Amino acid sequence: MTHKTVLLVEDEIFVAMDIQMTLEDEGWTVAGPFPSTAEALSYLDKDTPTCAILDVRLTDGDVFPVADRLREASVPFVFHSGHADGRALEEAYPESAFCQKPCLPTSLVQQVERLVRSNRPVRQVAAG
Repeated sequence: MTHKTVLLVEDEIFVAMDIQMTLEDEGWTVAGPFPSTAEALSYLDKDTPTCAILDVRLTDGDVFPVADRLREASVPFVFHSGHADGRALEEAYPESAFCQKPCLPTSLVQQVERLVRSNRPVRQVAAG
């Protein structure tokens, strides 16, 4: 894969910047970070990423409309949240993965890369 783009949907600016820098260090192009569902959906109207990292609770509500759009496009994604129920997310979106916040950005990037390589769900990563 020569061009790999991650849609980053995260409303905590410092968390987003940390994840973005780590992704870019690993050769990923980052679309975003987008702090809202509306902005992420607007991006998806114009482009399709290789994969996505989705914070669940955003400034304008939950990220599920974005997850649904990614699912329709067969784009793998990782939920990254400190408040959501990982098991419930995995039941609702079995093709996704879940990382509990706080999670080291490098662990999150490894999760994304495994998910993209395998093109199937990766089990939950422990915090830390």
